[in-house]
Amino acid sequence: MQPLGGNDRHKEMDVNLLADAKQGSSVLNSRKILPLPRFVRRAIRFAQGLTPAGLIRSRGFQVFGLALVSVVGFGYFIQNADKNSLVATATSYMGFEANKLVVNGNNNLDINILQAHLATQLGNSLFSFKVDAARDEVLNDPWVQSATVRKVYPDTIVVDVVERKPVALWQSKGKVHLISRDGFVISQAGPKHMNLPQVVGEGANLAAAEFLSVISRFPVISEKASAYVRVAGRRWNVRLSNGPQVLLPEANWQVALGELQDLQLKKELLDRDVVQIDMRLTDRLVIKLDPDTAEIRKTAIQKLLKRDWHKT
Repeated sequence: MQPLGGNDRHKEMDVNLLADAKQGSSVLNSRKILPLPRFVRRAIRFAQGLTPAGLIRSRGFQVFGLALVSVVGFGYFIQNADKNSLVATATSYMGFEANKLVVNGNNNLDINILQAHLATQLGNSLFSFKVDAARDEVLNDPWVQSATVRKVYPDTIVVDVVERKPVALWQSKGKVHLISRDGFVISQAGPKHMNLPQVVGEGANLAAAEFLSVISRFPVISEKASAYVRVAGRRWNVRLSNGPQVLLPEANWQVALGELQDLQLKKELLDRDVVQIDMRLTDRLVIKLDPDTAEIRKTAIQKLLKRDWHKT
């Protein structure tokens, strides 16, 4: 009868199997496991960090979040500086105070007057300075045709203006004003602009640009002119210095100016003792003499007629 633990042959087989297992284990342990490349390991770590929890724990995400909060907070701080006196005061103490004014493009605009326009905002926080409101204040000055206002940190306001250009003096109701090409009344005239041509009468400011542009092509007349008078809003008279007054027609006044210049070049009509040249009629020229000259000529004609009468 065989024992329960097996016979000797079975024991021998068990010993051999155990020896083979140990030998195989030693073979496996003798093999070296090569490490993964660095970029692969980094890719694995990056993929493992793409979870919400991993992103939140990452240092880059924390730095980005802190920067975002700072930017948003600073933007809100600036946007609401004009609504919070404490914020405005704080920024002023930090050196962000609008205390410098730079103006570009001004030739006639008085910088002191411009500074007065902006007085309510200058000296306050640059963050609370309202650019649009300042621009509207600048445009209220009649010299300013267009303007831009901008902030230059930390403490400067820059105003760029395009001024209206005066083209003539307009005399109306006992006052003389400067006017621009579109007839806009800029200001009362001063000594600086007395060399500009002068237009007189109601509505002359609105019609001056066209007339001055045309008459400038007739220098023989324009160089002698002292003023251009608008009559009934329909036509012009030309006043000449030390010369006659020329009554231009309502229609074809450009042609009449050409004819008048030819008469001056050929006959020196404007240098004679004439007080008025009426060109309103299309078929004739009516000339009015100086009263003294007219009396002398009348007397001479009468004497001539008497002499001729006695001879007959």
